[in-house]
Amino acid sequence: MKHITLLILLLVGALHAAEPTAFVNDLVYTLDLEHRTAEVATNAKATGDLIIPAQIKDGEGKTYTVTSLSVEAFKGCKGLTSIVLPPTIKQLYRSSLEGTAVFANRELWSDGALYIDSCLIAVDKSVSKPKFIVAEGTRVVAGGAFQGNKVVTAVVLPKSVRRIDVFTFRDCKNLQKVTFGRHITSIGRDAFTGSGIYLNEKKWKKGVLIIDSCLVAVNNKEVPAKVTYKAPYRLIAEGTFAGNQTIQSVELSPLVEIVPAACFYECSALLTVKLPAGLKEIAPFAFYRCPLLKDVKIPAGVTGVGAGAFYECGALPAISLPEGVTEIGKACFYGCKMFTAFTFPKSLRRIGEGAFAGCLRLEAITLPAGLEDLGKQCFAGCAAVQQVAIPEKVKAVPEEAFVGCNHIYKVTLPENLYAIHNGAFRGCSRLERIFIPDRTFAIGKDAFSGCSSLEDVSFGEDLHTIDDGAFANCARIEKLVIPTDVTSIGIGAFAGCYGLRKIELPKKLRYIDREAFRECRGLREINLPKGLERIGARAFMLCKQLRKVELPVKLKEVGEEAFRDCEMLPSFQLALPDDCIVGKNAFKGCKE
Repeated sequence: MKHITLLILLLVGALHAAEPTAFVNDLVYTLDLEHRTAEVATNAKATGDLIIPAQIKDGEGKTYTVTSLSVEAFKGCKGLTSIVLPPTIKQLYRSSLEGTAVFANRELWSDGALYIDSCLIAVDKSVSKPKFIVAEGTRVVAGGAFQGNKVVTAVVLPKSVRRIDVFTFRDCKNLQKVTFGRHITSIGRDAFTGSGIYLNEKKWKKGVLIIDSCLVAVNNKEVPAKVTYKAPYRLIAEGTFAGNQTIQSVELSPLVEIVPAACFYECSALLTVKLPAGLKEIAPFAFYRCPLLKDVKIPAGVTGVGAGAFYECGALPAISLPEGVTEIGKACFYGCKMFTAFTFPKSLRRIGEGAFAGCLRLEAITLPAGLEDLGKQCFAGCAAVQQVAIPEKVKAVPEEAFVGCNHIYKVTLPENLYAIHNGAFRGCSRLERIFIPDRTFAIGKDAFSGCSSLEDVSFGEDLHTIDDGAFANCARIEKLVIPTDVTSIGIGAFAGCYGLRKIELPKKLRYIDREAFRECRGLREINLPKGLERIGARAFMLCKQLRKVELPVKLKEVGEEAFRDCEMLPSFQLALPDDCIVGKNAFKGCKE
């Protein structure tokens, strides 16, 4: 059980690890771009008096609300003498402050308890009474706050506390009662494991431990293949059935409103799940890697489906999300390789990073008109998708959004699109034409590289940037007109475009980067703009049909091997300005 808990924590950490960080006032924060929240990351060298702000700004000036401290945020920081926590903090851990001067300062403790800014950080064996009443107004009880305590036998939680976090009462051998009401909306993994309540066999009924109408643990050895618990419970602890290899069918209590995080994590035999009509949310990793799950219907009242909720549920044939769902979480349906179609609700506003990546059989993607944002790799590797229309409110196609969708032949982009990011359509080998909207400012690295069927490319008027490898190995493109405001062409931007015969370069072009047109074997002539200043290394190398080039008078540099092996290019045409720097073998192999 402990092993599974660590796996879940590592998985959650892995998702955060992919998020960017910000360094603000000598502290490192992990940023959640989707929800605009920030977590205080590990700061092993923190010292002195710290004030954690309620909000921070990243390098771009975007604001994030600070909501949590990581598991080891300040662990072992002996020089940390005081800390102020903002009212926005919703989660932290005992270990976040263990080993600090704050934690060691006994003057801050009262009757065996350490409170900081309405957060209960820890309770130790110096508690004078076995019944511990958490102070009124306490907002947060830290994960592991009571862990290992041998004195406390009863705990009363005030209405101001909303969550019992991971390991909160773990190994409290003498704990026999915890009193809380409906104000508790979530219970963390292993919150009661090893406690007196957990170890008391009389508390268990048919392999189930229920406390205050909350199902907090099950005994996997006693769980039958078909699970229908008649005892009413309104809440299930996170990871309750995680790792179970017996359950095949589950019917949840009609009182349950949330399928909690990792509830059925890696339940390898699970086939069917009946969700209650009143369900509102499916939390992250709820059905993570349930490879045999075939039958689950999401009720109409559900408004949230979390990250990795159905990750690699490879047998799931189809699923529909009800109206009211506004966001599909990160990697939510990753690897659901039996999906052939998906019904997107009209209410949907965001599809998270990798949400449908690896859905190999997904053919039809009809995105709702109200969609505003796509995450990175959202449909990566969806090899069966044939066409997609990006809704008008989407402002950018993110990195690798459709990478490897090698059956896409038609893409419609919205008029107000401002960017196509790195690798967005890389490897879409059947895509035949693309019309870049007028307002699109930039085409990122490798955005269309490997689109080997691409024949027709139309650039919009506002384009400024064609980045490295943007159209590399698009062998069927024959003609290109580069827009007026493009001043540079990136590394290998059109390398390997064997069919390219004609290209019109803009007057404002100043720099052609290295290998930009390498191996454009069909290119016969090129008019370089008069203001061009630099031609990078191997920029036109192996353009074997190139017959005519006039080098502009403002040219300052021709990189090494820039025109190497341009066999048809007469060297007498290459008149160079007197002050131009010419790289090694720049014209080697040109026609004598």
